[in-house]
Amino acid sequence: MNESSYCVTLLDDFKHPCVRDLAWVIVSPPLVSGRHKQTLWWSQRQCLDEFNDCLAALRTLDKKPQALLEHLNLIKSKRLGLYFENLVSFWLSSISPNYRLLAKNIQLFKTHKKGKHTLGELDFIMQHRSSHKTIHLEVAVKFYLGTTPLENTYHWFGTNTKDQLGKKLDHLKLQQTQLSNKYPELMDFKIDEQHCFIKGRLFYPTRQSKHLQIPDGICKNHLRGRWISSSEKNKKQQLITLEKRDWLAELDHDAITRHLHYQHDNKPDKATCFALVEKDKNASYKEVERLFVLPNDFTFPTKSPET
Repeated sequence: MNESSYCVTLLDDFKHPCVRDLAWVIVSPPLVSGRHKQTLWWSQRQCLDEFNDCLAALRTLDKKPQALLEHLNLIKSKRLGLYFENLVSFWLSSISPNYRLLAKNIQLFKTHKKGKHTLGELDFIMQHRSSHKTIHLEVAVKFYLGTTPLENTYHWFGTNTKDQLGKKLDHLKLQQTQLSNKYPELMDFKIDEQHCFIKGRLFYPTRQSKHLQIPDGICKNHLRGRWISSSEKNKKQQLITLEKRDWLAELDHDAITRHLHYQHDNKPDKATCFALVEKDKNASYKEVERLFVLPNDFTFPTKSPET
């Protein structure tokens, strides 16, 4: 069973789209794990353990999602990153039996004669309930398209090609996760540990179908998709256009049916994410792959961005 199928199986219990996304935020495999300097990067095992501990609360929430919906309605922006962060904040503040949310979006300032200088912002401060350790947690959700050489993280780009996997990892490892360690005197809490996880999906070029080289430092069990140019699009395949808010959890039968009701065939004039769907032997729809379709004139930078 591949990683996407494994993730979908774990999400099968959940029918409400926002609860399904919340479950995905917790259980989907991270892009990076291990330890860098003082920072612990969550492993898939840690994500799965937390998901299992939250499972009863998630099932209850799926039946009565009002608390989650009210929490999400506080978001004024439609940015996917903010939606993701607010799902994390609900998880830590409302359903996790293992963590207690102490603070979020903490801005650090240095005061000078001319005013304040912003040093950065911490995502979350939480307490581990059993050990009582206070943890600084940084999170991110990202989606990147790979170009050769695939092992080079600086050759993986967002649809805005200024956004690169290598740069994002550098920023998380060298700056964001180190803020609480670098400026302890500015913190309202004594931080015992720094944690981080980055969730998302990497889209591989369709022509690189066998023996794919994964980017250096990326977990081998990360979620994957493919990208193709518009001219390579197979008209016989059933594709559902996904808005950014739909990029997290894989679609179930009900969500696919809703999407198909409003779908119309179009040629995207910008990079567009699709779900490739099929019917199974029981005539139920299932998502089988995520696919990015790029306009034929879409170009990636030709020079390695780190040089």
